Amino acid sequence: MREEEDLGRWRRAVARLIEAQQEALDATDRGLDSGEADPGDDAQLLEANERLEGALVDVRDILEGASDDVRGILGDAGGAA
Repeated sequence: MREEEDLGRWRRAVARLIEAQQEALDATDRGLDSGEADPGDDAQLLEANERLEGALVDVRDILEGASDDVRGILGDAGGAA
């Protein structure tokens, strides 16, 4: 029975990591989706920079959340797997 529980925990952890990976990919797509800015247009460059920075923050938050979820699923308070 213990092996079945462990297998279930591992499956949930892997599923959460896969979900987080897809969320991170979606965030990068949103950040890059608006196309390239004209190098001569400072306002456009600023907007593109803010969009990319926002996407990067989203990716970091998603991955941190997934790491926390996986640690919780696996019961590893110390962070090492």
